[in-house]
Amino acid sequence: MARELLRVIAVIALLGAAAALATPRGRLPLALRGLSRLLARDRAMPHATPDARPNVSPARRLFAFALVLLAVLLAFL
Repeated sequence: MARELLRVIAVIALLGAAAALATPRGRLPLALRGLSRLLARDRAMPHATPDARPNVSPARRLFAFALVLLAVLLAFL
């Protein structure tokens, strides 16, 4: 039972780290952007959208993809 719980926690941590790596600096990950827009709408505040989209380096994207693959392997093994 405890082993499965640790696997779930590890998979979630790996996916969170991958999302953080794949997101440009100064921007929220996709799931949190939607939550931010929803909360801003509830407060009747306009949400900020950056004009220029800074790119994430290919090395960071590759490392994030490797973390996702590791999470999938951990989840299924």
